[in-house]
Amino acid sequence: MNDKGILEWFGKRKENSVTLGARGHVMAVRDTVAELKNALDCMVKGDAAAAVKCTDRLILCEEEADRMEDRLCAEISRGELSVQDRENLIHFVRQTDRVANWAKEGAIYLQLLNETGASVPKETWAELAHMAAELIEETKFLMGATESINTDPKKVLREIDALNDQERIIDGLYFACIKHAHLSSMEPRGLYLVDKLAEAIEMAADSGKSCGDTINIMLTSRGV
Repeated sequence: MNDKGILEWFGKRKENSVTLGARGHVMAVRDTVAELKNALDCMVKGDAAAAVKCTDRLILCEEEADRMEDRLCAEISRGELSVQDRENLIHFVRQTDRVANWAKEGAIYLQLLNETGASVPKETWAELAHMAAELIEETKFLMGATESINTDPKKVLREIDALNDQERIIDGLYFACIKHAHLSSMEPRGLYLVDKLAEAIEMAADSGKSCGDTINIMLTSRGV
């Protein structure tokens, strides 16, 4: 392959299952995160039954993302890429899927909060929902980078910069949420589960940043 490596590969295969699959995978991940946000919005309103329906849909979205991950990795393994490019691309796909995995873990802690009857202040639910909303924005930037990797490398780098900014925003919201939760009168059981839920969202954001870092490495290693 020439110096463009992975970019040329994407270009030649832009209409096939790899490129379409990569975009579809990010969309499934974004849908998973969106359902977590919907569930948290329901909890802000005190509607636990509606939140359960959202988490049920979330699980279906995460399972679909997992299936797409498996298909993509199998397709990439059969490609013409160098060993390093193949490893980088598979790492990108797996890190993208981890965003959905962490969103699912957050949903599990939300369900536990409901099932245990732990009392959580409305303000804390609102802070968690805000974190999830910013995570949706991060996945949009990840989508933009994925869609432009073959056509506009400069736009890819701009999308990655925006993605990194989102990750920093979520970090700040995470620390604020944890601080406010620990300064509240929340019972220990609820406090523990809120900590874990907030951490899951923050870890999802970290995984998204890792996706951007991997794309950046693939581009800058070739002087793009």
